[in-house]
Amino acid sequence: MYQDVVLRSAGLWVILSLAVGQLTEQEILNIVDLHNELRSQVQPSAAFMQKVVWDETIRLVAEGYAAKCIWDHNPDLEHLTMGENLFVGTGPFNATKAVMDWFNENLDYNYNTNDCAEDKMCGHYTQLVWANTTKIGCASYFCDTLEKLHFEKATLLICDYYPQGNIEGQKPYESGESCSKCPEECENNICVMENLFPPFEDTDPKSTQMSTEPKVQEPTVVYVETKERDMLTKIISQGSTVQSVSASLLMLFWLLAALVL
Repeated sequence: MYQDVVLRSAGLWVILSLAVGQLTEQEILNIVDLHNELRSQVQPSAAFMQKVVWDETIRLVAEGYAAKCIWDHNPDLEHLTMGENLFVGTGPFNATKAVMDWFNENLDYNYNTNDCAEDKMCGHYTQLVWANTTKIGCASYFCDTLEKLHFEKATLLICDYYPQGNIEGQKPYESGESCSKCPEECENNICVMENLFPPFEDTDPKSTQMSTEPKVQEPTVVYVETKERDMLTKIISQGSTVQSVSASLLMLFWLLAALVL
């Protein structure tokens, strides 16, 4: 069942998007490393915070949906118990900047009350540092136009997370001395366990997400200095709920065969 949903979500969009706006191997590495670095630095510190790793199946889900160029969350994720962060910007694409923008929402998050500041968004941050999340997969896609957003010639970045975070009534992690509740090893304030990854579940979570309706913020204007001139870059982030040039051809053949069958 899980494979069927993945195929429905990705489908031919993956085939059409193989050569467009792909994340490089270095960008993938940077995204994963930065996630773990930021998860290790939360304040207050986390008694239990799991390490996240890259997952190619999740990447396929993000890749297939990113190619549709829709500024909204993937409706299939509710069946896959995945969370999702979205980012879009015009100008030079910087995956590290996108992840940092998500993390910087911590300035508008109150851990004690588990709330965002009034009229602010913090769902990207809480998903990024959700302690039980262990797998991520991201994809970027260059969109001529975006459905539901008046942007042109923009790069869309989607990161999907498993298991999902932002479960209503729960904090992203339990505070305490770093790694004090790790059942096994601790590495740089992150719990590292042999049996780190739970199986995927094709079921709806009993709890609802913090933000069921994503909010679109006004564009944040950022100046990027270049050798020739200062370039104006508009960056916009949306509330919470890889493509790789060297992606395995076997994965593509499997996808094509599954679609035919």
